Amino acid sequence: MNFNNKQNIHNFFQTKPIKCSYLNERFEKRLIMSIKYQKDKNVINKLTTLGFRRNLDFMYLPICNNCSECISSRILVQNFKASKSQKRNLKRNSHFRFVKMVDNAKKNRYENFQEYISTRHEGSQMQKMTQQEFSNFLYNTPTESSIFDLIDKSNNLVASILLDQLDNGMSAVYSFYKPKYLRNGLGIYLILKAIEQVKLENKKYLYLGYWVKNSKKMNYKIQFNNLQIFTEGSWKFINQ
Repeated sequence: MNFNNKQNIHNFFQTKPIKCSYLNERFEKRLIMSIKYQKDKNVINKLTTLGFRRNLDFMYLPICNNCSECISSRILVQNFKASKSQKRNLKRNSHFRFVKMVDNAKKNRYENFQEYISTRHEGSQMQKMTQQEFSNFLYNTPTESSIFDLIDKSNNLVASILLDQLDNGMSAVYSFYKPKYLRNGLGIYLILKAIEQVKLENKKYLYLGYWVKNSKKMNYKIQFNNLQIFTEGSWKFINQ
């Protein structure tokens, strides 16, 4: 993909400032490109490696005024080693099965999503998502994606994660779980299992989206070692 091409440049547009999702009393603005009718399958791969993030049928990059706290992050999975707390997390949740999208569970996923949003992100735009909108979000993606579920011993669906398939890895688009398992740390567990899946598929990276240093919601990403961030036009390990 040639980003110097005038046709590609015209596909980008800026949003108006809206209330920031992560930092109080701030406003966010995004550079957006629609991928709904994008014929070039390399676009999503290229934009992801340049720090963009997918949301529905758009790729976006924060371009906020006087703020650059949203930093794209990814894990180089080959040398990843779970920390002591992450090993405890894996052991604590080992009774769950991490499987590729179970059949006939669309209704259960939507119910889990509604519970999760109402408990963890009350008042967000996603709380207004209808079942049809949720279905489009999860199943009718504009790129190749995979859904993985967590199943308990009674074959109940307790959590799900949506992963975009990229040439050099996977991108964790969204995850949710039954709120009653909040103390299990299932958000972290889903990422740990996604790392294992990336390794199984012989890919290099798990893209985690934006790390926001001063946001408690996003600061969990810094807990993963072998983490790279996209800064000054290239990917660098966080401790460099």
